[in-house]
Amino acid sequence: MTKVIIDTSAWIASFQREGDTELKGLVKRLITEQDVLLPGIIKAEFLRGAKDGKEYEKLSDLLKGLTYLPVEDNFWGRLSRFSFELFRKGLTVPLTDTYIALIAIENDVPMVHKDKHFDLIAQKKPLKILRPESSVQT
Repeated sequence: MTKVIIDTSAWIASFQREGDTELKGLVKRLITEQDVLLPGIIKAEFLRGAKDGKEYEKLSDLLKGLTYLPVEDNFWGRLSRFSFELFRKGLTVPLTDTYIALIAIENDVPMVHKDKHFDLIAQKKPLKILRPESSVQT
């Protein structure tokens, strides 16, 4: 299996009791096989949603086992251009989603998500999506 980025939307959905069982299975397998790359923005988004300090520490410990994916200083200029290009193509998405999409594209890794913005970006840019139902990239 190739490395993959799991968006905050998929992390949250995979922890819901009544959540998507195929997604839960995929996330569990990716964690077990150590195939998950973790951009800092996803770590921050995910941890800020913890219910309390105890859950925060538990989730933080879980994320420590993942491979951190840093960005260089010049990433911000590329992100500005990427976001500008999407906007000019009629696509307005949150900056955090453009950040995550660009880091996935630049590292040539697919994403697992439950956020329509990434599907929209993938229609305009070469963003790879890993679908839970078949674990096949699109």
